[in-house]
Amino acid sequence: MQPLDLGDLQKGATAPGDCGAPHDVMPPWMDRERFDRGREFIERHLPGVFLSQYMALLIGFSVAPLLDVLLFTGRSSTTEQAMRRYVSTGRRLLLWHDGDVWDVDSKAHASVMNVRKMHGKVARDITKDRNGREPGGKQGDETEDQVDKMGNGHTDHKHMCCKAGIKADSDKVFISQYDMALTQAGFIVFVLYPEKFGICCTIAELEDYIFFWRGIGYLLGIEDRYNMCSGNYAETCRIIAQIENEVVKPAFLNPPQGFDVATTSFVEGMKLYLKDRQMTKGTMFSFAHDLLDLPGPKVSMGDWVRFIIMKWVVWLVERVPGLSTFLIRGLSIVLKRENPE
Repeated sequence: MQPLDLGDLQKGATAPGDCGAPHDVMPPWMDRERFDRGREFIERHLPGVFLSQYMALLIGFSVAPLLDVLLFTGRSSTTEQAMRRYVSTGRRLLLWHDGDVWDVDSKAHASVMNVRKMHGKVARDITKDRNGREPGGKQGDETEDQVDKMGNGHTDHKHMCCKAGIKADSDKVFISQYDMALTQAGFIVFVLYPEKFGICCTIAELEDYIFFWRGIGYLLGIEDRYNMCSGNYAETCRIIAQIENEVVKPAFLNPPQGFDVATTSFVEGMKLYLKDRQMTKGTMFSFAHDLLDLPGPKVSMGDWVRFIIMKWVVWLVERVPGLSTFLIRGLSIVLKRENPE
């Protein structure tokens, strides 16, 4: 059973974000050859994929349930906090693509399980905070940094993969299956318009990448009926388009409280880490409006010029011989750089 539209995903709003699926057994639908082809997609298109996920996060801050969870953790309020948080996210994604997430003894698998555990901890913490009570089970005390330093722990994860999204008395579920699906959409949104991110590829390649995220979604606890990457290219694009038009655009045009702080910290943090002064908030918001086919925001002449230059550079990346390879090497080195300052 797979979701056919946004309505199917929304039924997961009252379901815990972790369905409890075993992490050490591949699902019956898994095709390793196809999964690995999808995993290798990023090796060829890293600049475009990186930009698409940057923009998905920037725009995604406007979706209240997702922003609410991010702000609750208190690790995105300043430039330095945002820099460390989202650089860490970028490193995880590279590890998931570089390594073998199905090998329970690998660093890639341990990383996915750490994220799954963190989702569970945040869900318990926010449920306790909003409802003044301890949800079922003992609440862990690990911070994200402490979780990062844990070992593989795969035998423990088989029993402890927390069911993220403990229900509150009001039936409000924090980090629900629907929230997980919306987050998953952010990682593959570029399949809707790869050319806007300078990605030159075939539909078959995009389908492989979608399948890769079907597998990652499974490992993170997304149930098959809420896994938006379960269909083919056309089916997945239909759902993404619905999310964009019915959820994201209305939210982006009327963002929730905390949106400005989160986006400013994020943009400034990434600009600091990447040492790229061209990535101003005005420039990136102009790009966001262009992606969503919305009228451009009011920005300075300098930001508008930077936006136009950025669009041309993005278009040229995979069309100028050697440019993509150069950027891929540079991004890989930057994202793996230790102790960002």
